[in-house]
Amino acid sequence: MSRSDKRKSRRRQLQASHQKNWLIGRYAVTEALRAAKWPFEELYMSDSLTASESAEVEQLANDAQISARHDSTDRLSELCSAEHHQGFAARMGPYPYETFEQLRARLRDSGASDSSLAPIVVVCDRIQDTFNFGAILRSCDATNVTAVVIGGDQQAGVTPQVARSSAGAVHHLPIVMTTHLVDIVVELKKSGFQIIAASEKADDSLWTCQLDGPTALVIGSEARGISNELQTVCDNHVSIPMMGRVNSLNASVAAGILLYEIRRQHNS
Repeated sequence: MSRSDKRKSRRRQLQASHQKNWLIGRYAVTEALRAAKWPFEELYMSDSLTASESAEVEQLANDAQISARHDSTDRLSELCSAEHHQGFAARMGPYPYETFEQLRARLRDSGASDSSLAPIVVVCDRIQDTFNFGAILRSCDATNVTAVVIGGDQQAGVTPQVARSSAGAVHHLPIVMTTHLVDIVVELKKSGFQIIAASEKADDSLWTCQLDGPTALVIGSEARGISNELQTVCDNHVSIPMMGRVNSLNASVAAGILLYEIRRQHNS
């Protein structure tokens, strides 16, 4: 099998795993147990694992009062529709999204804290690719984003596939899902946040924009960008300077660049 075929096969396996809400792999399962945020419905471990290989997951599961079932490696592959589970597979319950009221409380707490970092809220508008969404969340965790807000329509939600793409960031980030994305952005604006839209068509360059203070960064879908309704409530549209022949970046790369520039300005 060629490398290309292997990548396609792995992607199909991940998609099958995602559809059944199975979180697989030693690291992914361990991180979810350690974070104790996302509820487990079932936890399986291969009976071919050695005691040292299974010890940490066993202990974490016991501490969380989760019963781990032991079965054959083939049975685990059958359950989660993937063969690269490394002997660990967990069927997850619904992801615990936060409410906007909880976000308000977080923002009040961040304003009252002694932290030198101004709050950042990332708003994802119709990011449908789960790998892209996971990578955005990974950058959000790396830059200490206060919260992520996503729409409830035409937007990838948090799934095991997103969890793997985020390297576990979904377990540590407050994520709000709402059917009123524009209303939340307007509320953030009233609370003193500057609303920044990432757009390759913007006249203002990232290198010349002032991005200090509380910031809400809006990232739109690669196919359609940010919705017109959201664009109208943004304070500024910012582009990333492109110096090659390709004139755009994917959403996750753009988000990472913008977030680090925002944090650089916060720290300067």
